[in-house]
Amino acid sequence: MRNLWKYFILTLIILILVSAALYAYSVIFEYIKDKYSPNENIEQYFSDDQTDLIVNFSRSEFDKPVRIINGEILVRYEVIKEYIDPNIYYDEDRGKIIITTSDKVFRLTENSLIAQINKNEMNLDTASQRFDGYLYVPISAFMELWNINAKYISQYDTVIIESYKSYDYTAVVNIPDAVIRKGPSIKEPIYIKDFPQDQMLYVKEVQGEWTIVMTANGVVGFIETKFLNTDFQSKQIVIKYEPKKLFIPDHVVLTWHYVHSSLVTSVPYYADVNVISPTFFTVIDEKGSIASSASLKYMENAHKRGYTVWPLINNVFSNRDQISAVLADSEARKYVIEQILTYAYIYKFDGINVDFENLYLSDKDNLTQFIRELVPLAHEMNLAVSIDVGIPGGSEGYSLCYDHYELGKAADFVMVMTYDQYWSSHESGGSQAQLSWVETNLLATLKLIPSDKLVLGIPAYTRLWKTDNDGKVTLSRTLTADQVVEIVESKQLSPIWEEERDGFISGQYYIEYWENGELYRAWIEDDASARLKAQLASKYDLRGVCIWMMSQTNKTVWEAILEGFHSEID
Repeated sequence: MRNLWKYFILTLIILILVSAALYAYSVIFEYIKDKYSPNENIEQYFSDDQTDLIVNFSRSEFDKPVRIINGEILVRYEVIKEYIDPNIYYDEDRGKIIITTSDKVFRLTENSLIAQINKNEMNLDTASQRFDGYLYVPISAFMELWNINAKYISQYDTVIIESYKSYDYTAVVNIPDAVIRKGPSIKEPIYIKDFPQDQMLYVKEVQGEWTIVMTANGVVGFIETKFLNTDFQSKQIVIKYEPKKLFIPDHVVLTWHYVHSSLVTSVPYYADVNVISPTFFTVIDEKGSIASSASLKYMENAHKRGYTVWPLINNVFSNRDQISAVLADSEARKYVIEQILTYAYIYKFDGINVDFENLYLSDKDNLTQFIRELVPLAHEMNLAVSIDVGIPGGSEGYSLCYDHYELGKAADFVMVMTYDQYWSSHESGGSQAQLSWVETNLLATLKLIPSDKLVLGIPAYTRLWKTDNDGKVTLSRTLTADQVVEIVESKQLSPIWEEERDGFISGQYYIEYWENGELYRAWIEDDASARLKAQLASKYDLRGVCIWMMSQTNKTVWEAILEGFHSEID
């Protein structure tokens, strides 16, 4: 009996061990199966309730991204902005869609078959229109402009849009049982099982063991690289749209010339200055009307002097709301541009300089759009376009209101105003532009604007600060270079060269004197300071220098600027 009991216990132990082993085997088997066996689930790729859109190997996640009307592909505005043209612009109040390139401006109106290209009308087969609250734009007229190809595959109710590249790469499957999956793993669900051998696939990118591909009907997914022939075929693509080439000077030495009336016809002469910018125009109302002080005689004299002429257009400095309204209205912007170009035609300008200041932060994108709309039409007339901007990271009205990066792409030249380090309203006063302050802000600007478009602004004026016993400024006065010399001589002053002040390398002479119990101070802009600043333009291979302004400088300062700018060019 005792032996039977022993056999029973032994048998029980054996059964438990066998059961444990079987359970462990089952767990290990399921683990191995789960880890190494492929996912066999098939996931539907195309939608049932809308036309799908594939853009550059990416399926759009937008709701109702495209519509097909009478065979025409219409793409939702937001989709175009996201995938095709980030600069497309919509004026909701006017119902206007504006598309710009370096030499073309297209203006479309909702529900209209008449569009405008530059100054000419064009007929569309299908109008821009709204469906379910979304705005859709016909793209057939703009595919060459955008360098894209678009096709509709009715069998799958899918639109495929591809940007032209230098080359298209294709491959074929050379092993049976190829599978296209949702992601780069055998655990991802299947889009297409048993993809046929010798059928072409478009290749986006090889990622080691997996390759991103697209089928002819628009299915984008991942296939194991081992299934593809390794010798991908390449087909060169000819880019159809080429923007117009514009002649612009190799370098720019520009000065602004204050012209308050069309009666001003005399043009001062400085050797080696190749561009002059007379202050001809001001936007004076919310409609975009322009006041002009231009004259044919001035232009004739300027060209006789050998100057290239880029007249300046500015805004009413004290009325921020006025220029803000103009920039926000596509029709007002258009009116400003039309007037500028009319004047340019009559007076034979060589370019235009835009100087809009004291703006709101909300004007930032609209100002960029104004330049994008101006440039193509100006280029059509062989006019260069430049814009004046403040340094990055400053105040709202003189810095943050400028999209330096986008303006650097749109305009031919960007003048960075590296002066007014201390504004005329500053409580304690200071330098117009200390040397290291200029260099620091120039380097910040170069991160946003390429050097071959950037022109360094150099001040020709000096501010004279009058302060009370508490060191508070009670008056600031702008002096010309000659007026500074007069003060130094009449007061018998000995200017002191400042190497450093308040943590900045100054690179300027400093003067101070007492008069009627009040302290007068000035940081002088003369040939010595101007030469050092101009050398920065040479050091960083900038396109040029610009001087604010002609009436405040003299021959000595100009010669120093040119010497500094050309110090490493010749």
